[in-house]
Amino acid sequence: MSLTGAARDCREAVERLLDLHGASGFRTTNALQRYWRDVAAGSRHPLLNPYLATEDLGTALVS
Repeated sequence: MSLTGAARDCREAVERLLDLHGASGFRTTNALQRYWRDVAAGSRHPLLNPYLATEDLGTALVS
């Protein structure tokens, strides 16, 4: 399994937990909300998101 696959699986698992928990899972005081934000922020790291890495490479080649 690739890192991007693991990141996607993790994100889907947290989203599934939020769906099962209901609307109160989205309150900022709920721990699930914090996990969702952490996973969402982490999944935007270039190591886990090949599109960001490709965009950075393209920018470096053009400039």
